[in-house]
Amino acid sequence: MLKPWSWQLPLLLLGVSLCCSAARTTAYLPEQSELFERALGEAGLSPEDVRINAADLALWGGDKYRLSTHEFIYDNPWKTSAYTRSLTNGLLQNSGNLGSLVTSGFTRLDCGVRLGLVGDELASERTRVEELGGDCLAVALSELGVEASDAAVQQQEYASLPLEVKQAAALVLFSTPRILRYRDEALTKPVKELRLDPQELYDRVFAFTINTFEEEDDTTGSEVPDELDDVLLLESLMDSIDWNLLSAGATLAAITAQEAERILSGADTLAGWPAVHYRMSTPLGLVAISCGPGDDRHDFGNQAVLLSLDTAGSDSYPAGTASTASYDQPLSISIDLSGDDDYAASGRDDIPSAAAGVFGYGVLIDAAGNDEYACRYGGAGFGLFGCGVLADYAGDDSYEGWGNCQASGVMGLGLLADGNGNDSYHAFKYSQAYAGTMGSGLLVDSDGNDRYLADMESHFNGGLYGPDHHVHFCQGSAYGRRADFVNGHSWAGGFALLLDGGSGADSYVGDCYVQGNSYWYAIGMLVDKGGADSYRSAQYSQASAPHFSIGILQDEAGDDRYIVTRRQSMGHGRDWSLAWFEDVSGNDWYQGARTTLGTSHVNAISVFWDRAGDDVYLGRGPCLGQSEPEANGSPRDWLLTLGLFIDGGGTDRYFELPGDPSYEGSDTYIGDVESLEGLMPLEYAGDGRTWQMSAAVPDAPGYLGVGLDAE
Repeated sequence: MLKPWSWQLPLLLLGVSLCCSAARTTAYLPEQSELFERALGEAGLSPEDVRINAADLALWGGDKYRLSTHEFIYDNPWKTSAYTRSLTNGLLQNSGNLGSLVTSGFTRLDCGVRLGLVGDELASERTRVEELGGDCLAVALSELGVEASDAAVQQQEYASLPLEVKQAAALVLFSTPRILRYRDEALTKPVKELRLDPQELYDRVFAFTINTFEEEDDTTGSEVPDELDDVLLLESLMDSIDWNLLSAGATLAAITAQEAERILSGADTLAGWPAVHYRMSTPLGLVAISCGPGDDRHDFGNQAVLLSLDTAGSDSYPAGTASTASYDQPLSISIDLSGDDDYAASGRDDIPSAAAGVFGYGVLIDAAGNDEYACRYGGAGFGLFGCGVLADYAGDDSYEGWGNCQASGVMGLGLLADGNGNDSYHAFKYSQAYAGTMGSGLLVDSDGNDRYLADMESHFNGGLYGPDHHVHFCQGSAYGRRADFVNGHSWAGGFALLLDGGSGADSYVGDCYVQGNSYWYAIGMLVDKGGADSYRSAQYSQASAPHFSIGILQDEAGDDRYIVTRRQSMGHGRDWSLAWFEDVSGNDWYQGARTTLGTSHVNAISVFWDRAGDDVYLGRGPCLGQSEPEANGSPRDWLLTLGLFIDGGGTDRYFELPGDPSYEGSDTYIGDVESLEGLMPLEYAGDGRTWQMSAAVPDAPGYLGVGLDAE
């Protein structure tokens, strides 16, 4: 039975601390601060009381590899709105600057290096290219170890290459030794000092990564347990490598690739270039140049590719031929200027694929065309002890994948930057902005009507939630390895951000662990800047955060539709977590079911905030600013657990969603509600009202919840 709290204020007067923090500094309340102060006052709290106290948290956990951003937000949750907005506005303003995006991605891991901040990072290489003129590429090849006799084999093709093509290729090759120096100092030396076999290390790390969260093997269906030997191996490597140097090499690779693309795209004679195919093997990989018109199939056999340039045509790239870095091929750059291109992966063995940086750097720039990207595991912006960058400037593009793709970073950075166009993203797990330990997954789509689908049909694994549900970790989701009940070697999770800009009408569809979600000391964000968007998911989604994590969903404009088919979503935190759901404007529809719309469990802070618009809310069971007690007689019962719901304006309507309001009842989805006819209005919520609701558990006074509609 739900009832108002008549017992709360006396407890406060007796000195029971609900947040274990006395007077603190400025709360940094966001816009509509007076509404937050009013709502919190109804619960006997001040804004300064609402934070996750570090001393309290330390009694229950504190994991290795925890990121500074995690501590920054935990110290004062009211920073969340402004921090998220300023970060994403900056990313959009610099969405055309790959060096800046890579730096930002690594900065989330506390190792960003701002190359070029005080000067031209490529000044030396640029000067050499200009001084050498038409000989620049020949000199660059010779410095990489190409014999003069080998270069002479293709003298005619070399002479036919336009000057700008030679300059772009030479710039990359002149920069290569510097890029590889960063990588070798960061990775190669530690691997040697640990006396690890590089190929065995590569295989074990990759296999460990693609089977992460209580997963079954895709070929056998059997569970894949973590091997302690692998855990200790990875931990020793993470502790040994130089993350700043790894970051610096990735940033330099991105800057170099983008400058080479600018040289090519800026050529006045580009449209009239002749058809020339130039190939040259170097000790560091193949240099492949296709100039002029023609639809090319870039099949280089088993040769690793250092640099691939294609200036025109609708081209095809078999798996592994475009910007795929590995331990033995630590740098691979691919630039394609135009055409409807196909970057394919046909089978399970085609891993990793395009724009993958595994123990190295893979950078792919596609400047124009309606392109198709397909990979099995590890591609389309995947970083694992390295950095994978995919930049597609324009076109209606299709991204298909299975796992660890489309901006997926695990112990590295996975970056996907897509410019204009109506794009389609389809994957199953650990994708569409995903981050594991010491990983950053950053997907920035600047504009267009985009579709993001976490596949809910083609995989047999139901995970923790039965055969009808799937665990994805997609669409701005981050994960940390929890081992407090196994061997104690837990790892904090990484930083994931899916950022969709512009005013497009976007669609986000997934099941469990999607859409601004995190698990175990991780940070997951989904930010959409505008348009009439739709969100659909099941559990732990739409700004959700179980277990010491931060989950954020921020939608800044448009008439949006949010559907949750199960529970614990739409601003829901559990176990020392922070969930922040924010919709800035628009006439929105929320079908939230149980434990949604600003509800909390066990010492979490959960905020649901709709700032403006005529909105519809459908819920049942605990929702709309409640905290549901799970009392166990420990201090956690009287430390703060807060569920907060605020609607900042508009004519709003609140209805009770039909169905069983119990925990078990939320497993049964009643279907999308299309009409409000026949639904019962919620008795306690409405325009211009404030409500406090909690279960009657006097021995657990820390569980607080409040809802406010400002009318």
